[in-house]
Amino acid sequence: MGQPLRQQEKDAIYEIVNRTLHQFHGLKPGEEVNKIILGLLAKYAWIYGVEIFAFCFMSNHFHIVARCRSLQLHLFMRDFQSQLARKLNKLHNRTGTFWERRYTATKILDDDALIDRLRYTVCNPCESDLVSHPKRWPGLCSWDIHHSGEPMWGEVVDRETYWREKRKKKNEDKTEAELIEMATVRYPLEMAKLPQWKDLDDEAYHAKIVEECHKHAGQLAENRCKPCLGPKKVLAQKWSSRPANPKKAPRPLCHGGDPEQREEYRKHRWDVADSYKEAVGKWREGKTPVNRIEFPEGTIPPGHQFCYGCKGQFNMTVPPRPA
Repeated sequence: MGQPLRQQEKDAIYEIVNRTLHQFHGLKPGEEVNKIILGLLAKYAWIYGVEIFAFCFMSNHFHIVARCRSLQLHLFMRDFQSQLARKLNKLHNRTGTFWERRYTATKILDDDALIDRLRYTVCNPCESDLVSHPKRWPGLCSWDIHHSGEPMWGEVVDRETYWREKRKKKNEDKTEAELIEMATVRYPLEMAKLPQWKDLDDEAYHAKIVEECHKHAGQLAENRCKPCLGPKKVLAQKWSSRPANPKKAPRPLCHGGDPEQREEYRKHRWDVADSYKEAVGKWREGKTPVNRIEFPEGTIPPGHQFCYGCKGQFNMTVPPRPA
């Protein structure tokens, strides 16, 4: 069965979700795991210009609410997921497939749905009855940024810099820790403002998000019929374990919107798919080079890594170190 056609829109905000193979707890919270995730998330968001509004990493899946105006969301996810899988496999001393499938990016259609998905993302540990409030979740979650109002800093060791410095004679007496520190690059991870609240100042905006999440966590607590597992028991789980009855749900086409809006989006997706098939048909005939065929904007032509309409601009500058 074929995969749905990928299409990105410059101003669209997506909920991005993926889970581990057989939903094993490969993302189980821990100091080293959290550090790896934060470093890679901050690095590739910086490079590809991805605006992140909220995120939460559970033990076996993650949620990210994001937008990428440069149409490079697929490149961001490619590098982030592949590097994360490689590093966590090494940490857990395992090999093989880490992710169960390719990620899903579901478009959020309206402001109400956007707030709903942000609350759901930040409070995902509460939705799963693991903790009573997102502040108690020991894993990586954007609640910490919203609550403090300060960005988080991810650290990534640049291996090229590490080996270059290690080969220099002047560094022969340096310890391994000193060499790693010399090669460490720190990337800031800030939360972008939701479009409907973009005019609020930073303090008022984060207070608004905290209020929404706190209210949602309280509603979940009122409706909960059993006690939460708690952070201690979450941390006590083995990374190789998996839920006894893992949950699976159909992939939604979109989030929010009234029935007419959702139907309009469905027809738009069909039109894009038809246009893409027509363009691929011309390419297969071999009479027209692929770079002279008009593909729908935001789709990826055969044999290309960039979306049609994407300029492929990367931010390879090194961010200033935190004070």
